[in-house]
Amino acid sequence: MPERIFQIWRGDKSGGEFVEYRTAVDEGMVVLDVLHRIQAEQAGDMAIRWNCKAGKCGSCSVEINGKPKL
Repeated sequence: MPERIFQIWRGDKSGGEFVEYRTAVDEGMVVLDVLHRIQAEQAGDMAIRWNCKAGKCGSCSVEINGKPKL
């Protein structure tokens, strides 16, 4: 299981910063799966909003490497 580094913007209305997380990534995982793993194992206070996980409703949209993605 390879380990990857994810930089996630953490903050509030007054500002924020990128926080680096290292986590294992299994074959077939999508970004939402990785975010759930980081939330469960390293950042219990991280809020994630999602609904269908099928990329249809748009509630799990995220900016990845400067580009919006579902």
